[in-house]
Amino acid sequence: MRVLIFVFLPLVLVAHDIWIDKTNEQYTLHYGHLHSNKEHLGHKNIPYNPKNIEQILCKNDKNIKQLSITKKYPLVVKKKCDLLYVALDSGDFTKTPYGTKKLSKKQSKMPLKSWKSYESVKRVERGQDTLLSDGLEIVLLSRPQIIGKKARLQIYYKKKPISAVVVAYADSARGMSDAEGKINIRVHHAGLQNIQATLKKPCKDKTLCDEEIYTTTLNFEVMQ
Repeated sequence: MRVLIFVFLPLVLVAHDIWIDKTNEQYTLHYGHLHSNKEHLGHKNIPYNPKNIEQILCKNDKNIKQLSITKKYPLVVKKKCDLLYVALDSGDFTKTPYGTKKLSKKQSKMPLKSWKSYESVKRVERGQDTLLSDGLEIVLLSRPQIIGKKARLQIYYKKKPISAVVVAYADSARGMSDAEGKINIRVHHAGLQNIQATLKKPCKDKTLCDEEIYTTTLNFEVMQ
């Protein structure tokens, strides 16, 4: 297991963060670096294309509502949600001798490696977390109330628990989901938690890409 984690570690460390902030009763989708530091150079917020947003789900009590998508940057949701989920199709990327291009394999000259990126983020605001989507998703089974306690998580893909998915927290891989898709992550700081899971699958159309990369993020708040 440790060998597999190290294989995925570069992917985890260079990836950008995606998170949902809350101000009063308004939620805003952000992309970039949530915790900027000396090792993580660059701006905290990186502009994203609102046209990449494919789905917004808001759950209250037992009702899950699909919200309309406004193609404006940044995405702002002015709804009261117990759970808020946003999914994006971030497009095609190809590594070439001339650098990484935002193009499909078919469109690129001298492609070395290509992938299609899908991203999603869910914020657990209140109440019990539950599965909302068909894609890769983290469900918060047990929510820690203070620093030092563990969050119990379960990873799903296509609404089924999935094993051997790499889970990252605080800019490093923490482990992989077990046979039931479960994993424990110890919380190290107060405030907004940002836990990521990454799954790589072979591309359905090899002329367009080599891999499909799914990255999902779980957000929730922990008090001091």
